[in-house]
Amino acid sequence: MIDIILPELPERELALVSEEISGPSGHVPRRPAAAAALAGRVTLGGPLSVPVTTELVGRVPELKAFVESEANKADEAHSAAYHLVHLSVSCAQEAASPQLHTVNLDLTLSAEPAGNRRAAFQPVAWSMLPLQLSGEVRATGAVHLGPRLGFVGQDRAARGARVCLEARRELRSDPGWEIRRTPTAGIGGTYRLAMVVRAPRATVSHAAVEVGATVREGHMRRRFRAELPEPLLLATG
Repeated sequence: MIDIILPELPERELALVSEEISGPSGHVPRRPAAAAALAGRVTLGGPLSVPVTTELVGRVPELKAFVESEANKADEAHSAAYHLVHLSVSCAQEAASPQLHTVNLDLTLSAEPAGNRRAAFQPVAWSMLPLQLSGEVRATGAVHLGPRLGFVGQDRAARGARVCLEARRELRSDPGWEIRRTPTAGIGGTYRLAMVVRAPRATVSHAAVEVGATVREGHMRRRFRAELPEPLLLATG
């Protein structure tokens, strides 16, 4: 196992634009002008990508051997590179109204040809952290990578507990996290998120990032979303 310190991230305040307004029967009423955007409530940290190289994991022979074997497969078209992606979502404490009901951070991973080499497969979220939380936010400045570059020391909600943060769609190209309001945990504070991405070598890989939120006012539910204008480049070592 190797410990990796996650740095503090540059932050940007997001102005989430209204997607839809619906009532309990699906009726869409007139949208008030004030509901056109949700500003000052959600801040995104990062995203930041670091290549997982043999130099990074070289203190652990098993991890170094795994990275080398993935990069040097006999079938070169299926050789893989790994990237550590770090983001954070900060939500304003619930003094403001309307209250946040859910916040979603969604990524779309993709690989493009480099020169005349086509991507044999699309990047996937190889491992995600945290998988689940059911209590207060526990921000951390370090992650622990174990065998085959999986996160270790994962938190999981106790059986029957209300989950307030959950990783979604691991091992797919459209991973993300959902933060939920529960009877015992509101939405507020900073949520630090990390992901190991497995991508084809010798291609150009990107991660497009979107942040969404829902709020409820009585029986009304409103959806808001913002997309970063430029995808994150998953740089190679």
